[in-house]
This record gives sequence, C-alpha cells and structure tokens, in this order.
Amino acid sequence: MGKRGLFRKEALEDIVCENMVWMPYHRIRFEYTRSEKGLIRRYGETGQGETALNAMFCECVESERELFVLFRPNYLKYKVMKYSPQLEEVVGPTFHTDFDELLGGFARRLNEIKAELIVLRSELKKSRMRVRRYSWIIPATSDLKKERELSEKVAKLDATKYTLNMCLNVNESINSIKVMDSDIFYYPILVVTLRNKENGTQRYVVVNLAENESAGEYSSFDRALTALGDKNSECKGIIARSIVS
Repeated sequence: MGKRGLFRKEALEDIVCENMVWMPYHRIRFEYTRSEKGLIRRYGETGQGETALNAMFCECVESERELFVLFRPNYLKYKVMKYSPQLEEVVGPTFHTDFDELLGGFARRLNEIKAELIVLRSELKKSRMRVRRYSWIIPATSDLKKERELSEKVAKLDATKYTLNMCLNVNESINSIKVMDSDIFYYPILVVTLRNKENGTQRYVVVNLAENESAGEYSSFDRALTALGDKNSECKGIIARSIVS
C-alpha cells in the first residue's frame, strides 16, 4: 500500500493470478558421530538425524544465508507430505545436490565455529577482567571497544551455530556426517503473482497452505521464500516457469 494524501492509501500492486503449487523437498536421512562426551552418550558414538531441504531452489542459491532458508525440518511432521500430486496439479521442478558434501560442510563449519568460539571467549573473558580492573583508574576506551567487538563476534558465531544445528535438525556436537538415503515429499504453497501498477514489474508472494498447528490456521505468509524470489533472479525464474507450465 502507498500513501495518497494524508489519510488515504492505495494499493501499489494488483493481484494478477494465484496458483496452488506442490513444492518438492528432499527428505535426507543421515548418521553422525558425536564430538563431545555426555553423561550417557560418549565421544565417537553415532546418532541418526533427518532434515528437509527445498529441492526447487537448492541449485541456485548464492549465499549461506539463502541456503539456510531452504532447510525446513519442521515440515517433516506434516502428514500431507505423503500426498502424491495429481497430473492436473502444478508441481515444482526438482533439482538434486551432493548431500554428503553439503551436510559434511555443515559439520566442518560447526567444528570450525566451536574452535573459534573457544579462543574468542577466552579473549573476551580476559578483556572483561582488564576493563573491570582498570576502568576506575583511567578511561579504558580501547578496552571497551575491544570487548564490544569480541562480544559481537561471539554473538554472530553463536547465531550461525544455532542456525546450522537447526538446519540439520540436531541439537548435539557433531564430528562428521554420512548420508544414508533420501526421497522427495511435496509441500503445498500458494503463489500469488503481483504486478506493480507503475512500472509493470511482477513479483511472487509465497503462502504456506499446510496447517499451522501452533496457530490453528491453514495458511501463513512465507517471508523467507518470498524474499528469496525477490532478490534471486534464478529462483524467481523457476517460480515463473513453474506456474506458466
């Protein structure tokens, strides 16, 4: 919506069409070795994991942030994933990727982050002790700046570590990953095509159609996939070709 005068608003885009699409996802099952000892589980023991990766856009993402968006392990709980699309329905294209390389890269990244966090937290602890010890005597501007920079780095790495674990659907320290098997399931979405009134450009809004159990609703705006289609021209092209065909 755009402002027209002080109180009136007007739609900047028109709805061109709406298409129900079955979006394909890879269900990936894997084994992993643990990298830490626990009260029951020991170092080197294996565990089993399962996650879901968008099979429609997995070959055209351009950054780590975009890749993270494609992992949807929470979709594994929906019974609708067992549905087989009919011939008259729109089904998104499926692209394959090297799951061993992808998930193995996640495991390596997690181990790198873990090692880096140990070093940074040690430096941060020393920096905070130095600030507390000397700040009452002389201004410690440089120490405060260093502490802030270290805190930001630790917070950023913690966030990346959390996201990687969320993508893998595993809340443990992982040493290595081996993919066991995979298959395809379909998740229902609504693609709403919008056209800008001024310049005629089109964009696509993605709406999830499976039931949101926590909210008790059947549809929700998928902000992440919509933004991916807006920013990544290849992803946008895949959506456009899917709904036309």
